[in-house]
Parts: sequence; structure tokens; C-alpha cells
Amino acid sequence: MRSINRVGRRGWQRARRNDLALLEIFHVLWGWRRLLFTIVLLLVVVGLAIGLLRERAYTAEAVVMIEPRQEILAEDVEPFLRDVEGAVTSSEDFIADVRREADWTGEPGEFASRLDVQSMVGDAGIPMLRVRFEGEGAEDAARTANAYAALFAKRVDLLNDRQLAGGALAADARVFQKASPSASLPSAGPLIYAAGAVVVGILIGSGLALLLESRARNWRNARDAELTLRAPVLGVIPDYSSAEEA
Repeated sequence: MRSINRVGRRGWQRARRNDLALLEIFHVLWGWRRLLFTIVLLLVVVGLAIGLLRERAYTAEAVVMIEPRQEILAEDVEPFLRDVEGAVTSSEDFIADVRREADWTGEPGEFASRLDVQSMVGDAGIPMLRVRFEGEGAEDAARTANAYAALFAKRVDLLNDRQLAGGALAADARVFQKASPSASLPSAGPLIYAAGAVVVGILIGSGLALLLESRARNWRNARDAELTLRAPVLGVIPDYSSAEEA
């Protein structure tokens, strides 16, 4: 019975210490609430400015399915996909032809920064190529993603006669999923940036408040003394020094 009581008492004391720690943190943050509010407000203003000034963009996605003409092992699927992708995209005029098909009038460097091509393996173990493009409008993004996917599939067909990349297995490629303007995802708006700024501001402000509180050498009020000493304050002597000097 004594051992049970000891265990119960220890658990109660540990829970009480945790409660005191949480109360102390909230008390510190409340004491530095002006600093916390200022940091959050500044970051929200910055987030709103970035969201309003940032160009509104849409991301469209197309998927190309690449099937080998001969059966290959599961561990050879990813190397096969890399060989096919490398054989097609290594051509110097491939990206230029994609830009021409998509009616791209911007700089080549900007086109490359907006393009995201990733190889993946589908649920049935079929190699696929996911093409994403970020455009100024939903139709522009979908048109460019579809142009890349269609031209990629066409180039794979052209390479079949002489096989792929130095003797690799021939493949059949087709556009499995075309990009649609209605399915294009818009980029984050000002409210998303503001919400993120609130979270970041709370984290930064809380860390700064706890750091400043750890370096403080004086108690602001009786509550500080109670949390530090882990004991109730029975009385407080008023400070009349400022009144006497006056």
C-alpha cells in the first residue's frame, strides 16, 4: 500500500510540475504579449505584401505512360524509365520544340524554372512521367504541360526504329492523362501567406519572449515570484521609493 501511495504521489507531483511549466510558459508569453503581437503583425503585413505582389500562377499536370515492348524485371523499371527519358530529353531541340508547340514567348530560363518533370512508377508497375508546368493562366499551364507530354510520346515512337539510348529496350509511350485548365491548381493567395505568417510569428515571438525572460533578473509582480519559488505569496510590500523621490 505504501509503495502504491508513493507511486501515486510521484505521478501527481510530476503532473503538477508539468502544469506549472505550462502555466509559467503562458504567463511569460502574456507578459511579453506586446512583443509577440508586434512580431506577428509585422510578419502578417509582409506575408500579405508578398501574396499581393506575387504573380498569380496556375499549375497543370499531364501524365505520360511508357510501356516496354518486352517484359522486364521489377527492379529494372526505374533504370528503363531513366534511359527512355534521357534518350528523349537529351536532344538539344526537344525543349525548343516544346516551347514552340506551347507558343511560349518568354525566356528559356524562365520556362525551365516553371517546368517540373518527374519519373514515377504506377500502381501496376508501369513507368510514367509526370509533367507539371506553372503558367500565368490556367489555359497556358495546361497547354504547355500537354505540349511536353505529346511531344515526349512522339519522340519515343521515333526512337523505336533504332531502339533507345544505345540498345535499351524499345517502348510505347502515350499520353495517359491530359492537363485540363479546369483542373489547374492556383498558387497560394494572400490569405495563405498571412496564415503562414501568423504561425511563424507566434513561433518566433514565443522563442524570443522565453529567451528574454530567461535573462531577466527582476520579478515583475507576485505571480513571477510564485512561479519561480513554487510557493504562494502571502503578502507584497509596496515600493514607495519613486513616490519619496518625487
